[in-house]
Amino acid sequence: MSLDKAKLIKLNDLVSLHFRRKHIIVLNPEEKQESIKELNGNIEYDKSEWKLPEKFQTAVTEISENSQLSDEEKILSIFEQLCKNYVYDDNLISYIQKIDDESYDLPDWYGRDVDENWERNREEHNRRVCYEVSRYLAKAIQELFKDKDDVNVCILWDKGNTHYFVGLTCDEYSITLDSDNFNNIKDLTRIKAELTAQGIVILDDKKGKFTSALNKFNQDRSDDAIKKIENEIDNNNTFNQNTENQTSDKNEEPENITFLKNAIEILKEKYNIDSQGIFEYMKEIVDIRLGPESRKKVWKKIEGKDNKATRYIRCLVLKVDNQEYILDVDKMLIRTFDEEEFGREDTDFIPYKDLSRDWVEPYDGT
Repeated sequence: MSLDKAKLIKLNDLVSLHFRRKHIIVLNPEEKQESIKELNGNIEYDKSEWKLPEKFQTAVTEISENSQLSDEEKILSIFEQLCKNYVYDDNLISYIQKIDDESYDLPDWYGRDVDENWERNREEHNRRVCYEVSRYLAKAIQELFKDKDDVNVCILWDKGNTHYFVGLTCDEYSITLDSDNFNNIKDLTRIKAELTAQGIVILDDKKGKFTSALNKFNQDRSDDAIKKIENEIDNNNTFNQNTENQTSDKNEEPENITFLKNAIEILKEKYNIDSQGIFEYMKEIVDIRLGPESRKKVWKKIEGKDNKATRYIRCLVLKVDNQEYILDVDKMLIRTFDEEEFGREDTDFIPYKDLSRDWVEPYDGT
């Protein structure tokens, strides 16, 4: 595999035009070359090594050696395995500081510049941030194309959004691959839930080679998260029977709450979606079905052995028919809620604006 500065800069120009933001090219620190030096903030070598966890390495090797797959299908299979094996670590969001409407800041020790203790702690679970999954994906693609000189792979850093994703350019096409797009349901969740991959952007593909492979990958998947859930509920006899029983119950709950409870049950039981995935999937459903004005974000504290191991995850408070409910993504349930709970000593919930994380005492990755 090659490392062609001119081709990487051309790829970055396409990326910046597409996203309307400048990006920084980030390279594998193990492959430093005299011919490619760090250039005025446009090219950097990464702060941490690019290496594959053992389990993911096994999957990458099997895919690479599968002669029945085209190169494009191998890229997509690796991307799929990444999305199925890892979940987003939303505790990171509790450390992000907003600079202005379109710029944010985050300490490098949260996944970008890490030590051995962090890496050991990460081996105990599958929660990851964009820095980590982007390294896994970039390294995997490098291994896949190690014998092909026309392929260039890098990480692209949107510094203002504290975000990494992967870029690939070759003679036939240029693409980006982002498993955890911050603004929508991430592909880390979408792929598990049998939805289409939406984090892959095709910047240039004159012969349609990658476009064809991506269309084939997506052809049996659903585009719309809410439509998929509606169809799942309609086709589930248990949910239909429960709905019929509730129509004769004097204390029946609102139809929308029943729908949301059923949606959580499907995501949990059928697709094994994690708490962060439940949050973003349900947030989209709520915004479409009830409107974003009907919900607000709150934090839930997940107590660790000490402050460095304590995490905070996002939940939702919903207002439906003048009653408030909490969507507790940790316990994967919806129940009635009263804001007086915020003042109780035994509560785990915190108003969203009231949480302030200390950058001086770093989270240890557990």
